Amino acid sequence: MPAATLPSCASTLAASLTTKTPSLSRLFHTNATCIYRPRLNTSITLRAWPGRVGIRPAWCHSSGTEEQLTPIERAKGLSENEGTEEEDKPIRLTGRQKGSGVLVGSPDLLAIPGVGPRNLRKLVENGIQGVAELKQLYKEKFFGKASQKMVEYLQSSVGIIHRNHAESITTFIKESVDEELNDSNSDINLAAKKRLTFCVEGNISVGKTTFLQRIANETLELRDLVEIVPEPIDKWQNVGPDHFNILDAFYADPQRYAYTFQNYVFVTRVMQERESCGGLKPLRLIERSIFSDRMVFVRAVHEANWMNEMEISIYDSWFDPVVSCLPGLIPDAFIYLRASPDTCHKRMLLRKRAEEGGVSLDYLRDLHEKHESWLLPFESGNHGVLSVSKLPVHVDSSLHPDIRDRVFFLEGNHMHSSIQKVPALVLDCEPNIDFSRDIEAKRQYARQVAEFFEFVKKKKEFSSTKAGEEGQGSSPPQMLLPRTGGLWVPDGKHFPDAALKSLEFQRAMSYMSGSG
Repeated sequence: MPAATLPSCASTLAASLTTKTPSLSRLFHTNATCIYRPRLNTSITLRAWPGRVGIRPAWCHSSGTEEQLTPIERAKGLSENEGTEEEDKPIRLTGRQKGSGVLVGSPDLLAIPGVGPRNLRKLVENGIQGVAELKQLYKEKFFGKASQKMVEYLQSSVGIIHRNHAESITTFIKESVDEELNDSNSDINLAAKKRLTFCVEGNISVGKTTFLQRIANETLELRDLVEIVPEPIDKWQNVGPDHFNILDAFYADPQRYAYTFQNYVFVTRVMQERESCGGLKPLRLIERSIFSDRMVFVRAVHEANWMNEMEISIYDSWFDPVVSCLPGLIPDAFIYLRASPDTCHKRMLLRKRAEEGGVSLDYLRDLHEKHESWLLPFESGNHGVLSVSKLPVHVDSSLHPDIRDRVFFLEGNHMHSSIQKVPALVLDCEPNIDFSRDIEAKRQYARQVAEFFEFVKKKKEFSSTKAGEEGQGSSPPQMLLPRTGGLWVPDGKHFPDAALKSLEFQRAMSYMSGSG
């Protein structure tokens, strides 16, 4: 038919339909150009209009104005699954989108198997504008759960009719998120291998909190370098749904709660390690460690007869195996904040922590002795004002002059094998310094920590390079326990190997490894 005759034919068709079907009169209230495209080579595409009388042009809107279909819809036409009025509606564009020719929602959704024009519209109507939003939905609602949960959500809440479409969408999103997490974990693991962990040790009220908050967190030398992990006291003060304060219970009745408290402290250290291991700052400062727990506090309560032989044997049955399988618990270095017991006692009285009301000066002296005999056995027995001028002579020449007489390496038969030869920095905390006013003193402490960090980092890099050159093609070395033939306990006896095979031990290790 010649193109010139199209307007008259269209007018005749409109008049015939509106006469017989008045309800369609609004469809053709304009002239016949509503079903006419000005280009001469344009063909008229007609398709059935389900549930209605007459013929509906695929590109004609019910208002009589020309409707612009998306390129995807024009290419696909009718889907083989279309069959209801609701499903048959094409995707319409806003005025802004008509000019740009962009789909409603991000076109990347159409790259997902199971997403066609109809499912795209349903996703967009539910606020999912692109693949990024769909991934976020999966992470927030369904990550770690059965895929069936997301399939059901897509069908019931989003309105994806066909189950195989919902399954295809779920599989695609799950695999994409898993791949992103694997890439992210690789970056995190690489950063974690390069970062260092220092454990900050010292007696009760020696000034650990002040050191971490005022020096490590407020100085130019350290604040961008350090991630601070404080002691998990809040976990000890709020246990379980009944909010039990096990720290207070220990101080009130140490003989009854010493074993329970020390075991829970151990568990919270492991939890803390797992929670903080993903940080990206180059230095992680952790308040105390499992080693001071074992060598100072557990020894103290055992010698005070607050923990009996059976209880300390059970404690040791956890200690070495967990250290062996969780190397993140082993620090790269220690920072020992050192002050006399009398000074610590005065500071403790000033801060007035409720649970510490019954802590005596004698107990602080005992803890001081335990720190000294663990870290500085050549200095133990000194209760007065302290000096670090008698540190061992084996000083590393690469140490900065400011800390050369303050760094030593842990050693001795009493030392756990995993921290033998680990460096330690001793900071004199005897003076009462107001760090809010004495800015120079605060910066001096911060510089010493920064210099110590640089020393340990270079030492570790050198050791890694040397080990890589010597151990190419060989299996990684296995961590050794402190003694052979069993686990070491304070009185020098050995904990029997048979106990390691007990059901309780297996359950404990299952929990610690995250498999249970």
